Parts: sequence; C-alpha cells; structure tokens
Amino acid sequence: MKRILVMRLGAIGDCLRALPAVVRLRRERPDAHIAWAVERGVQPVLAGHPAIDRFHLLDRGELEGGWRRALAEGRRFTAEVRAEAYDVVLDFHGRLKSGLLGWASRVPVRVGYAKGDCTEANHLFTNVHVKLADTWENRVLRFLHLLAPLGVSTDYDPAAPALHVDPDALAEARRWYERAGSPPVVAYPGTSERRARERWPEDKWTELLRRLGGEGIGSVVFWGPAERALCERIVAAAGPACALAPRTRLPEMMGMIGTFEVFIGSDTAAMHMAWMQGVPTAVFLGPKPTRTIEPLPPVPSRMLRAMEHYVEGMPTSRQKDEVVTAVAVETAHRAVHDLLAAGQASVGR
Repeated sequence: MKRILVMRLGAIGDCLRALPAVVRLRRERPDAHIAWAVERGVQPVLAGHPAIDRFHLLDRGELEGGWRRALAEGRRFTAEVRAEAYDVVLDFHGRLKSGLLGWASRVPVRVGYAKGDCTEANHLFTNVHVKLADTWENRVLRFLHLLAPLGVSTDYDPAAPALHVDPDALAEARRWYERAGSPPVVAYPGTSERRARERWPEDKWTELLRRLGGEGIGSVVFWGPAERALCERIVAAAGPACALAPRTRLPEMMGMIGTFEVFIGSDTAAMHMAWMQGVPTAVFLGPKPTRTIEPLPPVPSRMLRAMEHYVEGMPTSRQKDEVVTAVAVETAHRAVHDLLAAGQASVGR
C-alpha cells in the first residue's frame, strides 16, 4: 500500500486532530505517497505540511449550489482521484459524503469505522471496518485507530509535532506578539453558529478580561468573520489591557495563537491550534463528554463546565445550555491563573 489517500473533508478542528495520525503514518511509511482530500476553504491550515504530498480539493460552494453543480463537482473530484490510482483511502470523516466519494473514486481498499462508530451509513461504502471500544474517545486517538489495518502503530506520540506553521509566518507571528507587548492570555469567545449554545456569555467574558487586566495580565481576543462584532464589544468594555486581534488568515492565526502562555475559549479550531502547540488551555465544555474534547497530556488544561447542570450519560442534544452559560467568572479566572502557574513551572523545569 504505497499510495494512500486521507479523507477528512472539513471541520478545521477535526482536520487538525487527524494530523497526529498522518504524521505517524508518514513516520512508518516514509516512502509512501500520502494525499489528502479536503475542502478548499480548510486546506490553508494544512498547506505545506511535510507529511502530505498533495491535496485533492473539494469545493463546498459547488456542492451546496444545487444538484447540477454538486453532481459536476463530484464527478470532477472523483475523476481526479481515480487518475491517481490510490491503493487505500482512510476515511477519517465517517459520513455519507466521504464514503460516497471514496467509493465512487474506485479506491480498492477503503478503511473506515464500523456501523455505530460512523454516521449517515458511511460504513456501507467502506470495506475494511475499525470498531471503536469507546465512541466518545478523544478525536486524536480515534483517528489513530484507522491506521491499524495498515499495520501502523496507533500510539499517540505527544513529542511528535503535528501542526505545521510556515517558518516565515511563525517569525512574523513572534514579531507581532512582541509588538503587542507579549500579553499572556489569548481568548476566543466565538463558536460556529451551529454551536452558539456553547458560547460563554458576553458579559462574563468582559468581566473576566477586565479583572485580568486589572491584575496586569494582558489579553488578545481572536475572532472569525461572523464573530467580529461580538469580540469588538467585549474588547471595548474590558479595558486597555485587552486588545482585538487583527484580521488573519488561518495559517497566520495558528502561528499567532501559539505564541501565548494561556488559551481560553470554547471547543473550536482555535482551541486545538493552541493545545497542539503546547499552549496550556482552558475550555468551556459543551454537552459532549470531557474525554472527547480535553487536550491530551502533557499539555496542562482545565475543563470549564457547570456540573450542576450536566447529566452524565444524557444525549448531548438534551443537555442544558447552562452547562456552559452558568460557569462562574471566578471559575474561569482561577483556571487562567492555574494554567499560567503551570506554564511557568514547566518553563522552570
């Protein structure tokens, strides 16, 4: 199996969490040709990665532009993949779209998750199935399991760098950080609209960042296009020690977030950008089990959840919004201080 196609089409955070598996695959199959099928808008966060030989880009806009455009884009994509004659596809995505594209691309060996561990009947389109012992296992570990049918180790190696930041972009990020006064804390108050119920309230963000600023702890608030107004209001009310991050592209944001001492925010791509670069991370944990989201050791982390509103074992769709919104400012404030201390202790060692 020398020609391998990784299929993780979208969700930036999940693409980042698939990288440890791809890095492990590259380490144990150094002569393999490894390609990645991914949506065009997500690819910049993976661009230039030394473990990936090429990308097959899927245009999500075309897929959502009506059935004729979707069919044309599917045909274009599968023809491009078929021409490369891959031996195996690793379907990290686990949904109907990825299963159908892998099957239509005529890749002979299609590794995916067993029924019950994938969604939208994805298992019907794969022919080698991996059964998970824990469906809610951390996504990094979950993705590593797909390597087993190839005889590749599924062990997680925290010492192996997974993310790739362009050296020039990283150097510029460090210069920007110094010009900004090297504030310790990076905050990301936003989430996708689909997960808006997992947002911590605006007034609590303002109080937290204002309190930190009063203690001489500066912060920078990062944002996505749909979150700019929210973040501008928070920064305006939080005081002079809090600043708004400039408009960034994905690779720039990844490099900039990696310069801080502590990250605090919801379960977003920005959160994974932080902990996967070793930044101690506090996470406002929504309705999913802790083990699914929690940053992996040895990165220090704190999970922020109002446990009095969380019901263990209850389906995520039925959990109350208060599991996030009721988290006290004092709890988040203590988490930031704990992580600052943990980071300083780590540097001291």
